[in-house]
Amino acid sequence: MAAEIEGPGETAPVEAVSSWAETPTPLARVRIETTELKAEAAVPAAETRRLLATILNTLLVLGAVLGPALTLQVVPAAFPVWATAGTIAGQLAMLVLVAKSAHPKETPGRGSSV
Repeated sequence: MAAEIEGPGETAPVEAVSSWAETPTPLARVRIETTELKAEAAVPAAETRRLLATILNTLLVLGAVLGPALTLQVVPAAFPVWATAGTIAGQLAMLVLVAKSAHPKETPGRGSSV
């Protein structure tokens, strides 16, 4: 899997912000490619934070759903229930920590982060 993020900067040369077709653009773009999937999104540069927050939120939701589901799928029948529940609780706790660090609490005087 490869991920690529581009966006214009105040001091970036034109080559650094050109599109994949080598056409300069004021858009921020995110492209995610796997062998089965290719996704690309382009938004105005001012909306880059929201685009990245949306991608992060999507990954967190997928992790919260797929992590426990995959754990339940691979756990052997003889594995203790308490250990399975503890593993799933640990996975969800890690996702909560990632979400909290990725979305810090707003401070007064700062605009809305998302």
